[in-house]
Amino acid sequence: MISSSLKPSVLLWILAILIPSTLITTYTLTVLLFHGIRRTVPYISDTIDFSPESCIGTFFISISAFLVFIVVFVKHFLLQNNINQNFNIDIILNENENEKKKNRAKMLNRISTFLGLICGVCIHGVSSFQYHNTGLVHSIFAASFFFTGFIYIFTQTYLDHKFSKLPKRILILRRVISLTTSVFIGYIILQFFIDNLAPILKIISALSIFFYLISFFYEFSKITINFQINTISQIEHQKEYNENSALLISQ
Repeated sequence: MISSSLKPSVLLWILAILIPSTLITTYTLTVLLFHGIRRTVPYISDTIDFSPESCIGTFFISISAFLVFIVVFVKHFLLQNNINQNFNIDIILNENENEKKKNRAKMLNRISTFLGLICGVCIHGVSSFQYHNTGLVHSIFAASFFFTGFIYIFTQTYLDHKFSKLPKRILILRRVISLTTSVFIGYIILQFFIDNLAPILKIISALSIFFYLISFFYEFSKITINFQINTISQIEHQKEYNENSALLISQ
């Protein structure tokens, strides 16, 4: 058996370094190469619109999207465990009602996780389809990113408040972030009227989603993911051992 372990907080450290450094690099290149920034405050999309910054952005943001996938999955299983523990220790006279509440909470967590994964797909889509090449596709991915990201954050904040034993300061922080993320609604409206304010709101909303994921560091630093791999020979050996054990018992 081959076994290994990973602290999921490492993934958050990588995200915390990778995303800002990528966008700072692409923005710097865009300015130096005079690639189409026409506003005082540019959209994030403006910094990954033309080569070579689009190549750099697509590569590293796609890696970040994959890491977001893993982070969302880890948070899903962590919250599922918290839900189970909460209902196992909670003394409720009506056992059927207790089971229904637990199932509803688990279902909400699954839906939330699904939206979080869609949000990760949209991160990859935004970086892969540059605005100047495929503006409509890029805009659909961008809108879906903010919409699914907001719902994911809102539902996760609610479930954490109900079932996770987190410090009060962490819960308050996540509530504030979830409210801040909603400014993307202002971006959708103002992009047609106030040119420089709309990208500011978009940046604030994107940063809120980013900081929300980084806030998982509190839980992730307290757990370890263990991996175990059985080789074919080990599986066959275990099967043979089980068959011999069954034979001895029958005799």
